[in-house]
Amino acid sequence: MEFGQKVVKRKMINVNMQEYLRRETVVSRVEPKNPRWVVYGRGLDDITEFFNSGNYQPSEKSDGRQGQVLFTKEEKALMNAKRPRLAAATSQKWLPLHTLAASGEFYLVNTLLKHDVDINAADQDGLTALHKAITCKKQAIINYLLRESADPFAHDKDGATLMHYAVRTASSQIIKTLLLHNVNINLQDNDGWTPLHLAVQARRTDVVRLLLMKGADKTLKNKASFLYFSM
Repeated sequence: MEFGQKVVKRKMINVNMQEYLRRETVVSRVEPKNPRWVVYGRGLDDITEFFNSGNYQPSEKSDGRQGQVLFTKEEKALMNAKRPRLAAATSQKWLPLHTLAASGEFYLVNTLLKHDVDINAADQDGLTALHKAITCKKQAIINYLLRESADPFAHDKDGATLMHYAVRTASSQIIKTLLLHNVNINLQDNDGWTPLHLAVQARRTDVVRLLLMKGADKTLKNKASFLYFSM
């Protein structure tokens, strides 16, 4: 202790060590609360029953005020119809089957085909659902459509075949799938372009190599008199 430092006396308190340890180890547990009970003060089964009943109106707020109406009665009837009204959701450019095939909605594609939708229906550009699925690289949809008798020899209004579209995606798996269905690898479009021309134009040496291995004709010229190796 240094000279001049003030000494402060502290009052000593007798502590029962066992009592102290007992108090520290005892933890007061809080009864757990199920967050589902916060809603309507009930359980999940009661909530599910409420939403499935006819009493649930999402457009009405709990205080009685009207909220934003998400769907009209006509829209609800259209969506809940057992047989969809496809004519109301179809245009010359946008066909429901094409949209679902491009987005990979396998279950909905299957549902439409069960309602006798034409699997080979073409839009105003001559594209079918198979064209859309190939463009978006939906391999599962491609396989399914081909199993359901989609036409593998379809072509668009410019004469481009499914193989042209497969080469544009540079997907060797799709190219091989079409070859298994006997798609002609050398068919030319209205301008004389073959899938091999497209592969060379895109500088996809892997696709060029695959096409040549599968029998692509490198002597064919397009209407501009270009061979595949002169592009």
